[in-house]
Amino acid sequence: MASTGRGRGRGRGLLQQAPVVPGQQKESANENSLDDLDIMINNLTLNIEEEDLMEIHQKTEKTVKSSDDLRHIAEMIYQKCLKDMEFAKCGACICDRMQDVEVQGSKFRTNLLALVQKDFKDKEETRKNNLKRYLGFFTFLCQIFSNMRLKQGQCLEPLVVPIFDCLEMTVDDKECQDDELEAFSLQLQVIGKELDSGNQSRMNTLMEKIRLRVIHDGLSARGRCTLLELVECYARNWKTMPNDITRFYCDAMADVLAGMVI
Repeated sequence: MASTGRGRGRGRGLLQQAPVVPGQQKESANENSLDDLDIMINNLTLNIEEEDLMEIHQKTEKTVKSSDDLRHIAEMIYQKCLKDMEFAKCGACICDRMQDVEVQGSKFRTNLLALVQKDFKDKEETRKNNLKRYLGFFTFLCQIFSNMRLKQGQCLEPLVVPIFDCLEMTVDDKECQDDELEAFSLQLQVIGKELDSGNQSRMNTLMEKIRLRVIHDGLSARGRCTLLELVECYARNWKTMPNDITRFYCDAMADVLAGMVI
């Protein structure tokens, strides 16, 4: 499975655990403890593999005994994605595999979406006080929309409006930082086509706002490059851009970061 993010190493999906110092190994009567599952998920790298997803799913079904256990697992995966937004795609793929796990009438998907909904309600305050956490939330929101599917293959349509709300909050903010614009662009290039299908009117409004930002507002060179690439992706109906155009934007961004473009 392809990894997400930039500049991160590749590797086997599950990292080997650090060697245990003699005399410090804990004996456990239950090999399928929640602690084992915690360690397994926290040791995941970006390049998660199918066998990893199967192992996590199987271990969850054997380990989780109550609705509280299920809520704990959902929160652990979610918190890992908030701390490292580059892990969001892997986290969303895990959640897709586990979404129908049910214990005591409580579903994994329901617990996960409750966590996301809470952070969505607090998005303005989180964005103001902790941008890194907000970008982790926004990236994960987009990735579960992209990767979590219902049994018939549909995306989670109730997420369309919240995602547009987040996108518009970013593009309407004249003081928006370049890191946020880049996360905005990267995620919209991934989910833009489905968002467009879900609410074409809001997509048209969003793209008009983006064009106006590029033309009128005092964006940095990095911000202009980021949004221009996004507009071009939209003009191509969200299709993957040819290598020469991708290379152009990569070179242009490199020049910007090197201080050659102001």
